[in-house]
Amino acid sequence: MKIDLSEISGKRQYQFVEKFNYIREAGTKGEKKAANEILRYLEKTGLTAVTEEFEFPAYEIMEARLKVTQPYEKEYRVIGYKKCGNTPESGIEAPFLYIENGDEISLSYAKGKIVMLNGPIQKKTYQKLVSFGAVGFITMSGTPIDEGEDLKPAGYSLRGVKEPPVQGVNLHYKDAVELVENGASRVRLKLQQRQVTRVSRNIVARVEGLDKAEEILTLSAHYDSVPQGPGAYDNMSGAAIIMELAGYFAKNPPRRTLEFIWFGAEEAGLCGSRAYVRTHEAELARHRFNMNVDLAGQLIGGTVIGVTGEAKVCQMLSYLMHEAGMGVSFKNDIWGSDSNTFAWKGIPAMTLNRDGFGMHTRYDTVELISSCSLKRSADILLYIAKNLSQAEVISFEKKVPEEMKQRLELYYEEI
Repeated sequence: MKIDLSEISGKRQYQFVEKFNYIREAGTKGEKKAANEILRYLEKTGLTAVTEEFEFPAYEIMEARLKVTQPYEKEYRVIGYKKCGNTPESGIEAPFLYIENGDEISLSYAKGKIVMLNGPIQKKTYQKLVSFGAVGFITMSGTPIDEGEDLKPAGYSLRGVKEPPVQGVNLHYKDAVELVENGASRVRLKLQQRQVTRVSRNIVARVEGLDKAEEILTLSAHYDSVPQGPGAYDNMSGAAIIMELAGYFAKNPPRRTLEFIWFGAEEAGLCGSRAYVRTHEAELARHRFNMNVDLAGQLIGGTVIGVTGEAKVCQMLSYLMHEAGMGVSFKNDIWGSDSNTFAWKGIPAMTLNRDGFGMHTRYDTVELISSCSLKRSADILLYIAKNLSQAEVISFEKKVPEEMKQRLELYYEEI
């Protein structure tokens, strides 16, 4: 199919991203401000948008402290692990041991100790810490060349563990070095947090199909950011691409129905897409394919399409990209983004992804974004969406391989 890409503007997308150069952590005023701005943009396209609010659990760290008590005394700046419970109010004090990557030989010495390991900590390693009798843990983030604001430790969550018995904190790499060099032998750790309920929202706009309206294709991206930075690359650039295509299809109605979705609270555990499939459960039988964008806009890098579905989907998309002369690589696997949620519900899905720098850091700003890269990714997605929405018959079944389904079930159990 011959497609005129001249209506797609990289400059317009870049200007969109510029409007959101602020932190949009899920459930905060920043995220709500962004939702309202997206609604204003949609008004200009002439599409009717619906705001779908949802609640999600969040964790607030009330107090996180780490103090070396022997052979010297010093308190270090730390950030507590969310979702890993609370220590006693007085904290816990125990011998200190650095166990590097948590190998089983080192772990054999962990009983009764507060251990430090190279982080962040994942479920399997955490379970080993518990089974070997560790009473607390410390991980590290950052690099030995960091200065100033970059000396702040990263914030992490413990995922997939119910009623965790062992608590932990994260500190900066340089402080971890100091602990080891100075021979820290005993430390006191304290962590207090609480679970709260926050509100986020998805924004949904629909272009009804002309003669195959009963079949629905979704185009999606999340618009929230992590608290560390404004998330231009992750993922306001993706939100800009979806907005650009919404404007295009508002003027060029497709045969199939297209739904454009801006998800909230993705960084909090794909909360927006999970809320969407709950809200739209009755019509999921009509959904044929999800086209998600997560990480976009940087000029230097590689473009990847991650497909969670049968290999035939990759083959079809590869054919389209060869036809268009657009260089893309493919991965046929589950993907750590909102496309997973559709596949979890049996709807084949893809995420369009661009390599880049600064994800989940304060460096993820609009200054690293390129209008040329935005246009190229939008062109790729338009080529795919136009072909699928106009085809007489979609060439692949609505099917997700059983092996992927099983992995997705585990994935959502651990979020």
